[in-house]
Amino acid sequence: MAQKSKDGATSALGQFYGYGIQEARFLHHLLRSGPGDTVALECIDDVSGVQNGEKYAEQVKSGLAHNPISDRSIDLWKTFANWLNGRRSGKIPAGTKFILYVAQPYKGKIARKLSDCTAKQDAKAVIAMIRKEFWGDAPHFDKRASIPEKLAKHVNVVLSASENAFIDIIRAFTLECGVGAPYDEIAQEIASAPVGAENVEQILQRLAGWVRTTVFARIEKGHPAVVSRDEFHTEYVAAVRKFDRSDTILPSYATPPTEADVQAELLLDQTYLRQLHLIGAEQETVYDAINTFLMAATDRTEWAKRGYIHRSSLAEYEAALKRVWASKKMAVKVQMRGKPPEDFGTLLLSSCLEASIPLQGKTVSTHFTPGSFHKLANTLDVGWHPDFASLLVPAGGVADVA
Repeated sequence: MAQKSKDGATSALGQFYGYGIQEARFLHHLLRSGPGDTVALECIDDVSGVQNGEKYAEQVKSGLAHNPISDRSIDLWKTFANWLNGRRSGKIPAGTKFILYVAQPYKGKIARKLSDCTAKQDAKAVIAMIRKEFWGDAPHFDKRASIPEKLAKHVNVVLSASENAFIDIIRAFTLECGVGAPYDEIAQEIASAPVGAENVEQILQRLAGWVRTTVFARIEKGHPAVVSRDEFHTEYVAAVRKFDRSDTILPSYATPPTEADVQAELLLDQTYLRQLHLIGAEQETVYDAINTFLMAATDRTEWAKRGYIHRSSLAEYEAALKRVWASKKMAVKVQMRGKPPEDFGTLLLSSCLEASIPLQGKTVSTHFTPGSFHKLANTLDVGWHPDFASLLVPAGGVADVA
């Protein structure tokens, strides 16, 4: 009796773990979704939804007790049999993408071959290989009778299906294997956004709790367990704002340039450096300008690539810098009346480089504002010497400076 109780408890725990994997995948899909997307639990599959206008159906396997994608795994062939039956009955719409997610990092030769197929001819070749392995050579198929009954129940459904129907599923099929800890994968997804690492666990717990209570509420009302990305995103933003304050700071991805980088920049004789030479800037000031100019360029690229800022925000930021420059220029003009132009330019430069201007409402690193001023100086949108516009007119062009 004790053994039976223990086995029963183990089985129950395995089922609980399996349901937990489904919840984790549900949350993971929501985190990776975009505007207008939806994610559903236990509708047309374990997890399903619409992403970028495309429907998908996902089977979720815990892999806790055995490898569910081994070549002769009942789980593997039952999955494909269910998808074929779902397509045949109309429960699974045409054009649906199919995903088999295994929480553990298992391997399966046939499953991987099926996942790698994209061309019709490749899919046909894999089907022929599978038939030969399980059924033997045509036309007698003498191996078919020796397939274990429980496995044959699903393998034979798959191999007896219309070849075109099986090919359609194969070409739409993707195998995903986890690392054995689905919530760790979700934590990595959250950490990939600009949030403080110390807050990831709190944000994850908040989102996981929200998903569970939201799904329960849908079920209790007799509604499908479907959550839109838009309602989830509202909760996600609220969680980040509650637990994380790093969303007020744009993280820098720039590193100081090497000496070789600095020397290469000097050889280019860029306009922003010529601007500094006009006011007799010291070597230290020139080197600092190169550092901030290059580091700011790196951050602009990384922020745009990672989606931290919108490209329109950079234009707005540069417009703000030009307003600051124009304002400070008027103040310096009064303060330095009668002084040498080099002194005028040095004070204007110093005043601008001390400015602290947020980008998209967020604080930037200390090198970014100075580097952005030098970027504007490089295009002659701003300048330090009072006559920079006439002294540094590009060849064949006319500087347009307010």
